[in-house]
Amino acid sequence: MKQKYLILFSLAGLIVCLDQLTKLLVKSHIAEQLTWQWWGGLYITHHRNQGFAFTLIQKLPLALQNLFFIAIPIFALFLIVMIFIKLQDNQMITSLALTTILGGAIGNMIDRLDYGPVLDIIKLDLGFWKSPPFNLADLAIISGVGIVFVQTLLSHRREKIT
Repeated sequence: MKQKYLILFSLAGLIVCLDQLTKLLVKSHIAEQLTWQWWGGLYITHHRNQGFAFTLIQKLPLALQNLFFIAIPIFALFLIVMIFIKLQDNQMITSLALTTILGGAIGNMIDRLDYGPVLDIIKLDLGFWKSPPFNLADLAIISGVGIVFVQTLLSHRREKIT
Protein backbone atom coordinates (compact mmCIF):
# COMPACT_ATOMS: atom_id res chain seq x y z
CA MET A 1 0.00 0.00 0.00
CA LYS A 2 1.32 3.45 -0.84
CA GLN A 3 2.63 5.48 2.07
CA LYS A 4 0.17 8.33 1.47
CA TYR A 5 -2.80 5.95 1.82
CA LEU A 6 -1.39 4.60 5.06
CA ILE A 7 -1.18 8.18 6.29
CA LEU A 8 -4.73 8.92 5.12
CA PHE A 9 -6.34 5.97 6.84
CA SER A 10 -4.29 5.91 10.04
CA LEU A 11 -4.19 9.63 10.81
CA ALA A 12 -7.80 10.26 9.77
CA GLY A 13 -8.87 7.28 11.88
CA LEU A 14 -6.86 8.55 14.85
CA ILE A 15 -8.45 12.00 14.57
CA VAL A 16 -11.96 10.53 14.37
CA CYS A 17 -11.31 8.22 17.35
CA LEU A 18 -9.82 10.97 19.53
CA ASP A 19 -12.63 13.36 18.59
CA GLN A 20 -15.35 10.84 19.39
CA LEU A 21 -13.61 9.64 22.57
CA THR A 22 -13.24 13.16 23.98
CA LYS A 23 -16.88 13.90 23.15
CA LEU A 24 -17.97 10.68 24.87
CA LEU A 25 -15.96 11.59 27.98
CA VAL A 26 -17.53 15.04 28.12
CA LYS A 27 -21.06 13.65 27.57
CA SER A 28 -20.59 11.19 30.41
CA HIS A 29 -18.94 13.56 32.93
CA ILE A 30 -20.21 17.10 32.29
CA ALA A 31 -23.87 18.12 32.15
CA GLU A 32 -25.09 20.05 29.10
CA GLN A 33 -24.29 23.76 29.06
CA LEU A 34 -21.81 23.42 31.94
CA THR A 35 -18.20 24.53 31.64
CA TRP A 36 -15.26 23.40 33.75
CA GLN A 37 -11.96 25.26 33.94
CA TRP A 38 -9.28 22.66 33.31
CA TRP A 39 -6.01 24.58 33.12
CA GLY A 40 -5.36 28.31 32.88
CA GLY A 41 -7.49 29.64 30.05
CA LEU A 42 -8.51 26.19 28.81
CA TYR A 43 -12.09 25.20 29.57
CA ILE A 44 -13.93 21.92 28.99
CA THR A 45 -17.57 22.47 28.11
CA HIS A 46 -20.65 20.51 27.04
CA HIS A 47 -22.12 22.65 24.28
CA ARG A 48 -24.44 21.44 21.51
CA ASN A 49 -23.64 23.40 18.37
CA GLN A 50 -26.63 23.76 16.07
CA GLY A 51 -24.44 25.84 13.74
CA PHE A 52 -21.50 24.99 11.59
CA ALA A 53 -17.75 25.35 12.21
CA PHE A 54 -17.30 27.37 15.40
CA THR A 55 -21.07 28.13 15.59
CA LEU A 56 -21.19 29.90 12.21
CA ILE A 57 -24.36 30.13 10.05
CA GLN A 58 -26.79 29.80 12.98
CA LYS A 59 -28.76 32.81 11.73
CA LEU A 60 -29.32 31.43 8.23
CA PRO A 61 -32.73 29.97 7.25
CA LEU A 62 -33.18 26.31 8.17
CA ALA A 63 -33.18 25.19 4.51
CA LEU A 64 -29.73 26.73 3.96
CA GLN A 65 -28.45 25.27 7.21
CA ASN A 66 -29.58 21.80 6.10
CA LEU A 67 -27.74 22.29 2.80
CA PHE A 68 -24.55 23.12 4.69
CA PHE A 69 -25.01 20.23 7.15
CA ILE A 70 -25.57 17.54 4.54
CA ALA A 71 -24.54 18.46 1.01
CA ILE A 72 -21.46 20.59 1.68
CA PRO A 73 -19.66 18.12 4.00
CA ILE A 74 -20.36 15.19 1.66
CA PHE A 75 -19.09 17.19 -1.30
CA ALA A 76 -16.03 18.28 0.70
CA LEU A 77 -15.23 14.69 1.69
CA PHE A 78 -15.52 13.57 -1.92
CA LEU A 79 -13.35 16.45 -3.11
CA ILE A 80 -10.67 15.79 -0.47
CA VAL A 81 -10.46 12.12 -1.42
CA MET A 82 -10.25 12.99 -5.14
CA ILE A 83 -7.46 15.52 -4.55
CA PHE A 84 -5.69 13.04 -2.29
CA ILE A 85 -5.73 10.39 -5.02
CA LYS A 86 -4.18 12.83 -7.51
CA LEU A 87 -1.33 13.87 -5.19
CA GLN A 88 2.20 12.80 -5.96
CA ASP A 89 3.87 10.56 -3.40
CA ASN A 90 6.34 13.32 -2.48
CA GLN A 91 3.58 15.77 -1.49
CA MET A 92 3.50 14.60 2.12
CA ILE A 93 2.68 17.99 3.68
CA THR A 94 -0.38 18.34 1.47
CA SER A 95 -1.32 14.74 2.27
CA LEU A 96 -1.03 15.52 5.98
CA ALA A 97 -3.17 18.65 5.63
CA LEU A 98 -5.91 16.90 3.64
CA THR A 99 -5.90 14.00 6.07
CA THR A 100 -6.48 16.26 9.08
CA ILE A 101 -9.29 18.03 7.25
CA LEU A 102 -10.81 14.67 6.28
CA GLY A 103 -10.58 13.26 9.82
CA GLY A 104 -12.17 16.39 11.28
CA ALA A 105 -14.95 16.41 8.70
CA ILE A 106 -15.76 12.76 9.40
CA GLY A 107 -15.74 13.38 13.17
CA ASN A 108 -18.26 16.20 12.90
CA MET A 109 -20.33 14.33 10.33
CA ILE A 110 -20.69 11.41 12.77
CA ASP A 111 -22.19 13.86 15.28
CA ARG A 112 -24.55 15.33 12.69
CA LEU A 113 -25.78 11.92 11.56
CA ASP A 114 -26.10 10.49 15.08
CA TYR A 115 -27.29 13.44 17.16
CA GLY A 116 -28.10 16.40 14.89
CA PRO A 117 -26.03 19.07 16.59
CA VAL A 118 -22.26 18.74 16.96
CA LEU A 119 -20.85 18.50 20.47
CA ASP A 120 -18.29 21.23 21.15
CA ILE A 121 -16.11 20.55 24.18
CA ILE A 122 -13.32 23.15 24.33
CA LYS A 123 -13.25 26.89 24.97
CA LEU A 124 -10.22 29.14 25.28
CA ASP A 125 -10.01 32.36 27.27
CA LEU A 126 -6.72 34.10 26.63
CA GLY A 127 -7.82 37.29 28.39
CA PHE A 128 -7.68 39.44 25.24
CA TRP A 129 -9.64 36.86 23.22
CA LYS A 130 -12.27 34.22 23.97
CA SER A 131 -12.92 31.44 21.51
CA PRO A 132 -16.34 30.09 20.68
CA PRO A 133 -16.76 26.46 21.74
CA PHE A 134 -15.08 23.94 19.43
CA ASN A 135 -13.99 20.29 19.36
CA LEU A 136 -11.01 18.25 18.19
CA ALA A 137 -12.59 17.74 14.77
CA ASP A 138 -12.83 21.53 14.31
CA LEU A 139 -9.22 21.86 15.45
CA ALA A 140 -8.13 19.23 12.91
CA ILE A 141 -9.99 21.02 10.09
CA ILE A 142 -8.53 24.42 10.98
CA SER A 143 -5.03 22.91 11.33
CA GLY A 144 -5.28 21.30 7.89
CA VAL A 145 -6.52 24.50 6.29
CA GLY A 146 -3.71 26.41 8.02
CA ILE A 147 -1.10 23.97 6.70
CA VAL A 148 -2.44 24.34 3.16
CA PHE A 149 -2.48 28.15 3.52
CA VAL A 150 1.11 28.34 4.77
CA GLN A 151 2.30 25.85 2.17
CA THR A 152 0.63 27.88 -0.58
CA LEU A 153 2.25 31.10 0.65
CA LEU A 154 5.67 29.45 0.83
CA SER A 155 5.38 27.88 -2.63
CA HIS A 156 4.41 31.24 -4.17
CA ARG A 157 7.35 32.86 -2.41
CA ARG A 158 9.72 30.18 -3.81
CA GLU A 159 8.31 30.67 -7.32
CA LYS A 160 9.00 34.42 -7.14
CA ILE A 161 12.58 33.79 -6.00
CA THR A 162 13.37 31.37 -8.85
